[in-house]
Amino acid sequence: MKIGIFSDTHLGFDEKGERKEESFNNLKQAISLCLENDADAILLSGDIFDAPVPSHTVLYKSMECFDFSKKKESNVKLIVEKNGESKEQSFSGIPIMTIHGNHEFRGKDTKTAIEVLDLSGYLVYFHACRIVIQKDDEKVFVYGLGAVPEKKALEVLNYWNPKPEPNAVNLMLLHQSIKEFMAIEDEMVATISLSDLPKGFDVIVNGHLHWSNIQELGKTKFLLAGSTIPTSIKKLETEKPKGVYLFDSNSKELSFFPLPNQRKMFYHKEKMDYASPEQVIALCEKLIGKDISEKHEFKPLIRINFKGTLKKGISHSDINLNPVLEKYSSHALLSISKNFSNVAFRKKISELRDMQKEKLSVASAGFELLQKNLDETDFGKGIDIRELFDLLSDDNLDDALGLFSKE
Repeated sequence: MKIGIFSDTHLGFDEKGERKEESFNNLKQAISLCLENDADAILLSGDIFDAPVPSHTVLYKSMECFDFSKKKESNVKLIVEKNGESKEQSFSGIPIMTIHGNHEFRGKDTKTAIEVLDLSGYLVYFHACRIVIQKDDEKVFVYGLGAVPEKKALEVLNYWNPKPEPNAVNLMLLHQSIKEFMAIEDEMVATISLSDLPKGFDVIVNGHLHWSNIQELGKTKFLLAGSTIPTSIKKLETEKPKGVYLFDSNSKELSFFPLPNQRKMFYHKEKMDYASPEQVIALCEKLIGKDISEKHEFKPLIRINFKGTLKKGISHSDINLNPVLEKYSSHALLSISKNFSNVAFRKKISELRDMQKEKLSVASAGFELLQKNLDETDFGKGIDIRELFDLLSDDNLDDALGLFSKE
């Protein structure tokens, strides 16, 4: 049995802008690739729509796209198993099964656009349950858990506690952040680690993150399916084209097929020290010129992220990039970030970072800063700094000021 896999189609992205047709065109290509490679079924791992409540136009175009799956017939049978009950699922063409993503999550008492497409027969929507895909004597068990708030994700996953079917092929769909792929440690960002994922599955597919990646977790393949359209460009997203995966249940191998027609992406992270506006603009021109030097079928997406410091007396507002954006607007879609900091601020940040490396507590760091600042004034002489710090910590400003009046 062959199963197509992709995620995060974000239908309706840039609905009023220049890229308004891109999400739909890419979805058609993704479905077509699955059909061309004889997929018996298709799995989507959430964020079908870009907006929680898509417009009627977006909903209509979405139906047109999913109608592509009806160009071929599949001889599989679907059985949905939930809460101890089994029900055969009707469909036409190649069945497309999906969980919801964070863009569709609206609470248990509100119907979503995915449920509209499920009722219309274009998708098979499932959550916190499993679907058995049967073809002749072969069965593949697909488990799905739609997006939940990140703070509760690990708790919900453990409560659901999916158990793979013994001596069978088992797949699972998720749509959550994973700690190992996130920049910071924060339960509002991610609570699930790779080690928290249930054991015994052949492939665990995760949506939400827009770049592609495969990790071997023992006998389990952890697949970041990536998105079919770039929304906000990250460096990792530029390293591999958008596409679909095909899973072969016999070999248990994953094959990747890029979308034939897609927009090229470029990402630049440039550090400049004591930069002038002229230097920033010149580097912009150089990077953009190189990216557009080759011929592109579609305007490429170019993101330039500047970091570092500016020359003394220069601020962000002194760097006018509008002429650059206008000059290349017919050649590329540009996003330029100016994350410069002045030298004094950078020095303060460096000091705080050094304190953090020394593992000082917040209170200790605050005490040292207070002591340092008082030492630079005439007020520091004769003041009990510990008493002053304690008074300020307790918001006892009057008594704190009283210490100075004693002098």
